[in-house]
Amino acid sequence: MRLLIVSKLVQEIHYSDSALKYYQEAINLAKLLKNKELQAQNLNRLGVYFRNMNLQEDALNLYEQALELSLESGEKSQIGHSYNNIGQMYYYKDYFDEALDYYKQAEQIFIEIDDKNGLGYNYTGMSLVLAELGRYQEALEKIDKAIDLRDKLGQTRQLMVSKFNKADILMDLGNFYEAENDILKLYDYGINNDKVRAINALEKLVELKIKTGDQKAAISYAEMAQEIHQQKPFSESMIRIYQLINQVYFNLGNIEKSQEYQNLLQAERNVIKSEKTKVHLAALTIQKQKEEIEFLSREKDLLDQNEKFKLFLLFGLIVSLMIITVAYLTVYRALNREKINLAKLYEQNKKIENQSKDLEKLNRMKDKIFSILAHDLKGPLNSLSGLVKLIQEDNLTQEEFVSYIPLLAENLGNNNILLENLLVWSRSQMNGLEANYTRLNIQSLVQKNIEYLHYSGYYKGQILTNDLDENVWVVADKNMVEIIIRNLLSNALKFTKKSDHINISAYDEHDKLTIRVDDNGVGIMQENLSRLFDSEFFSTMGTHQEKGTGIGLILTKELVQINNGKIWVESEYGTGSSFYFNLPKA
Repeated sequence: MRLLIVSKLVQEIHYSDSALKYYQEAINLAKLLKNKELQAQNLNRLGVYFRNMNLQEDALNLYEQALELSLESGEKSQIGHSYNNIGQMYYYKDYFDEALDYYKQAEQIFIEIDDKNGLGYNYTGMSLVLAELGRYQEALEKIDKAIDLRDKLGQTRQLMVSKFNKADILMDLGNFYEAENDILKLYDYGINNDKVRAINALEKLVELKIKTGDQKAAISYAEMAQEIHQQKPFSESMIRIYQLINQVYFNLGNIEKSQEYQNLLQAERNVIKSEKTKVHLAALTIQKQKEEIEFLSREKDLLDQNEKFKLFLLFGLIVSLMIITVAYLTVYRALNREKINLAKLYEQNKKIENQSKDLEKLNRMKDKIFSILAHDLKGPLNSLSGLVKLIQEDNLTQEEFVSYIPLLAENLGNNNILLENLLVWSRSQMNGLEANYTRLNIQSLVQKNIEYLHYSGYYKGQILTNDLDENVWVVADKNMVEIIIRNLLSNALKFTKKSDHINISAYDEHDKLTIRVDDNGVGIMQENLSRLFDSEFFSTMGTHQEKGTGIGLILTKELVQINNGKIWVESEYGTGSSFYFNLPKA
C-alpha cells in the first residue's frame, strides 16, 4: 500500500526538489517487494527528474535500468516508455540514427497495446529526430499523427506542444504562413493558461517575422513579450528575443535602440546567472566529482595492471634467464644453436627494454595527471569548501555571500576547461577517441564559446570579434570541435591584455574550411613555436600569471587530426599570434 501511495505522490510532485527522496524510497520499496513494474516506472520518472537537472548521463542510465526491468517483467507500457525515453536522450546527444531506432521500437510497443497517450509522446519526439535527419515529409506525417491523437484525447497542453513542434519543422521548410498559424494558437493558449508558453510562442513569432522580412511585426511581438515578461518572467526566451531585436535595430542603423536592447539582453543574462548559480555549482560539483572518481578509479586499475604486468615481466625474465642458461649448456656442443639462441635473447631483451620505456612513459603521464589534480584543481574546490564552512558557522553576511558567488563560478569555470581537456586527453591516451561526424555551423559554435569564456577567469576585458559568416558549415565531431575552439580562444585570452583584440575568421581552401584565431598579444618566441604541439608538456605564464598544463594544445592537435584536418601557428614575439586549423567543408 505504501509503495502505491509513494508512487502516486511522486507522480504529482515530480517537478519539485522534494520529489528526489520519494523517488528513491519508491524504487527501494519496489525492489524490496520485487515489483519490477513499479520499480521501472519510478526509474523512468526519476530519469525525467535528472534530465530536467541537465544530468543527461544519469538520466540515460536510469532509463536503461528501467528498460532492463521492464523486459524482465514483460510490462509492455513501461517497455515502450523506456524505449521512448532512451530515444529522447540520444536525440539530445545528437545521435539521431540511434534515437530513431529506439523511437521505432517504442512505436511498435504502443501500437501493440493500443496506448494512444504513449503514441502521442512517441510521434512528437520522433518527428524532431526525423527533421534533424532531413526527412521532413516523414517528420510532418508523425507530428500530424501526434496532433490527431492528442486532439481526440482532449490533451490541450500536449496538443499545443505538438503543434508548436510542427511549426518548427514548417519554418525549416520555409512554410512560414502555416507555421505562424500554429504558433499563434500556442500564444492564445498561453495567454489564457500559461504565460511562459505565450512568451515562448512570441519568441518564435519574432524569429519568423525577421525571416520573412517583416521587421515592424517582429518589433511589435517583442514588445508584447516584454509586457508579459513583467507579469511572468521567462528569461530564456527573452534573451533570444532581445538578441534578435538588437540585431534588427543594428541593421536599421538605430544604434540607440540597438544599445537599449543590448542592455536588456545583458540584464536578463545577469538574472539567469544569478538565479542558476547555486543550481549550476551544485550540478557541476556533483558531475565533476563523479567524473573525477571514475577517472581516479580507472587510473588505479591501470596502476594495478601495470604492477601485475611488471610481475609478469619479472617472472618472464627469470624464466628467460633459466632458458638461456640451459640453452648455453646445450649449445656448447652446437655453435649454430648458440647463434640462434643469442639472436632470440637479443630480441627478447629489446622487447623488454621497449616495454620498460612504455611503462616509464605511462608513469610520467600518471604523475602529470596527479600533479594537475593536486594543484590546479585543488584551489577552487578549497575555496568552495571554505565558503561552505563559513556559511555553516554563520560567519558570512548575505552581501558577502553574494559577492563570493561570481568568483567561485569563475574559478570553477576555468577548472571546467582544464578538467574537460584532462579527461578527453586521458581517454585518448588510454582507449583512443572515436569521432561522430555531423554537419556543424562553425559561426554558432564560435559565438557560443565566446559567450562562455566571457565569464571565465581568462577574460580581462579583451575585445573578441566573430567574423565568421553564419552560413559556414563543416563535417566534424561537434564535441571535439567545441574543445578545439574553446582551447584556442582561452589560449588567446591567456596571452592578451585588457583592450587587446582577438579575431576569429575563416576562408575556403579547396574542400576545406580554414578557421583563423588572431590576437595582438605577447606573441611566441621562435624557439618555442616547434614545442607547442609536441608530445611533451610545454606551458608558459599568461599576462596575469595564469598557469597552464600544456595539455590544451596537444589535445587540440590530436582532435583536429581525428577530424581530418591540420593545425599550425604563425607568431612574432611582441606583436601577437595567429592559430590556424582546417576541417572538411559540408
